[in-house]
Amino acid sequence: MGSPVRAVDADAIVLDAQALAAYVGSEPGARAIAAILTRATREEIVLSITTVNAGEVLLAAERMGGAQASHETLDLIQDLPIDIISVDLELAARAAWFKFRGGISYADCFAAALAHRDGIPVLTGDREFERVADRVAGVREGV
Repeated sequence: MGSPVRAVDADAIVLDAQALAAYVGSEPGARAIAAILTRATREEIVLSITTVNAGEVLLAAERMGGAQASHETLDLIQDLPIDIISVDLELAARAAWFKFRGGISYADCFAAALAHRDGIPVLTGDREFERVADRVAGVREGV
């Protein structure tokens, strides 16, 4: 499962907070994320993110621009063609297992857990995901 998957070849992807934050903040990789969001709008690909990882994006927005930026980012995220997945106990248990294995942040464990559960890759620019490549296919395409 750890073999690299290119985003252009995937039909479903879990977004890590880093990938979505790059898009929201017009950071490097934003163009690649915009192209993938366009594919999702055309229903060529299914995108998902956990509530924990979406919360990370909101935290970054608040740190950079205050409450107003966080509220605007929340509105944007809700308007994007991304399935926002609530964390249940089963997903939390998978995240705990990834955290126990070590090497990635607890929030990143939720993206890894969702990707592992659904058998799909994670879109991220975060090198931490290389540490779980034996269990989760990582996608690093211009992000």
